[in-house]
Amino acid sequence: MTRKFSSQHANQLFYPIILLTITCLALSTAKVYAGDVNFQRCKEKSNYKLRAVIQDKNIDQSIPTGQVLTTVEMEGGSWNFTCDHQSNNQGFPRTMYIGTGKYTWSTPWANDSTICLIPGLTGIGIRYYTSSGNAKVCNSTVPYGGGEIIKFDDGTILSGTANYAPFAELIRIGHINAGSHVFPSTMPLTSKLRTAINSYSVSNSIFSLVFTNATLIAHQCKMAQFNKIINFGDNIARGDEIISKPFDVWLTDCSGNALAEYKNSAKLSFASAKISPDGTKLNNCDDSDCADGAYISFTDIEGNNINLHGGYRLNAQTTNNIPNQLSFSSNLHTENTTGGKIDTSLTLVLEYL
Repeated sequence: MTRKFSSQHANQLFYPIILLTITCLALSTAKVYAGDVNFQRCKEKSNYKLRAVIQDKNIDQSIPTGQVLTTVEMEGGSWNFTCDHQSNNQGFPRTMYIGTGKYTWSTPWANDSTICLIPGLTGIGIRYYTSSGNAKVCNSTVPYGGGEIIKFDDGTILSGTANYAPFAELIRIGHINAGSHVFPSTMPLTSKLRTAINSYSVSNSIFSLVFTNATLIAHQCKMAQFNKIINFGDNIARGDEIISKPFDVWLTDCSGNALAEYKNSAKLSFASAKISPDGTKLNNCDDSDCADGAYISFTDIEGNNINLHGGYRLNAQTTNNIPNQLSFSSNLHTENTTGGKIDTSLTLVLEYL
């Protein structure tokens, strides 16, 4: 989504405003310890909840149907499995698989058999990947339809690591209402163990998938599209007087609690090669015909100086009586200026906190 903002003296410039989503994530190592009961290798002994982290809880409503909203990754980047000793005197390999597919969330979206419906959620589906790098067909058995999360080969002690990415993707499959969407906390996984030469035992009650960062938020607010030109005037004399021109940023398509939640969760950041090291100035151009020494500073509706390196929280304007309006002033300083043009640019970036 692109917005334009500009400031001009002799020339007109256009400043794009870009909507981004940024998220930070702390990961930790995940380990699974397992034992054997009746040949069910890696059956429950201590921790069989594989933790998966949803990478971005903020849903971008501009993403079209069928496209990726965010990814889901193994906590810590991998899952490490250790299985207890088991004698193997039956004369055949007891290979074991763990995976998604049949007996888990296995109902496919009508438009794509690799995108599975999520119980209790509308508009959002999930596509799982396997250790082979292929997308898993929703209602296929383990290890077929794309493969498995991990395969244990025959042996008296089984161990292994699943460490591929992405583990899964959340996909938009329809309309997503504004507000919070709580992801189911757990999902069963299928384990499949060879128990005879020509047969397997299948269970979906041993391992489960636990989702963290599982409350998704769909913000309906958008930034109103506009081309803004700020003209400081012609024939400006050098002096101590600061020339100030106001401009507004408008949020649309939301109101009330949704607007308040959005403003509490986002900030404006700024980017330009002309920002001074301390963030207090937007310096002018440096071509031969530019006004040397001129710069622009920015203040909000309350007169507070804006540090262009620090960002500006959307909920900082407490005296603005119009909830969806953010009001600012651009202030041209010419006290130490030579003659020439004012020509500079600034990018405003809308980020989630």
